Amino acid sequence: ITVKEKIRLIESCFGKSRLSADNKNVVAFCPVCKSQGKDKFKLAIGINKGIYHCWVCESKGKNIGRLALKYSIQKKAATELYSYFKTDKDDLQIRIEQEKVIELPEDFRLVATSRGHTGKIARAYLKNRGFKTEDIWRFRVGISEKYSFKNRVIFPSYDLNQNLNFFTARSTLKDVKKRYHNCATSRKEVIFREFDIDFSKTLILTEGVFDLLHTPKNSTCLLGSWMDEKYSLFKKIVKNNTPVVLCLDEDAISKTQKIASRLYAYNINVKLSQHKGKDFGDMKKSEVEHYINSAKPYDNVDRVSYLINTINSGSIF
Repeated sequence: ITVKEKIRLIESCFGKSRLSADNKNVVAFCPVCKSQGKDKFKLAIGINKGIYHCWVCESKGKNIGRLALKYSIQKKAATELYSYFKTDKDDLQIRIEQEKVIELPEDFRLVATSRGHTGKIARAYLKNRGFKTEDIWRFRVGISEKYSFKNRVIFPSYDLNQNLNFFTARSTLKDVKKRYHNCATSRKEVIFREFDIDFSKTLILTEGVFDLLHTPKNSTCLLGSWMDEKYSLFKKIVKNNTPVVLCLDEDAISKTQKIASRLYAYNINVKLSQHKGKDFGDMKKSEVEHYINSAKPYDNVDRVSYLINTINSGSIF
């Protein structure tokens, strides 16, 4: 296949391109940036090996055809491009990703509109946890009669393009060993409720879904107590220089300090909630608002002070 033919396939999938002076690379519009509402002519593609890298969103890989298969509507050209550069490893990765498609149960329905017995139980559970009708709508809470989801409320999450990117199902019963049933996808790849987030404004970060109940609209959770440079959420915060208020549970103070330190290293404005005694999910709305509004700005002095306070007496000698 000639350089000219490769460029034809690339332009069929990504639009116009520009060839470098040495005929080794082309630059095209990045489809990942475009999916985020930005037209960026920053996708560099190696003609010989098909390696690609966007200098804006940092999307990169070893087969430009894989990116074309995911984003281009020209499936014939994308398949041809992928086939030219493919390796056995590429085929295996494609199969793995296809097997990890996230789907809600077929009979998923919103709690807010369900009039059956299951819906009634779910609404009673949620209201007992402090949810009002508008909250049930806001979080798009659902239910299912499937065995794996019976007696559970389902919290779906949608990405920037309104595609399902995660869901977690919480048991409504007491004394259940496995309270949460999560979909099979890595939390590192998920920005929970991304569609509802404005990264140009201060972002409130909590641990779990129920901690979000009384937080402001521009909030999300870590689906756990950790986040670093490998997490999509971390990357997007840094990329957008998004101010952050960390509101993790009191027993995760060590992790809170470490996360804050990592974000601070990227010049992110970080504040730490000073709440004690109760997690955000157990507080009233007025309490949550108080701790967010009184959150303390973080700097490296806090980290050093924390480390000193955790040293056992005499252990420094």
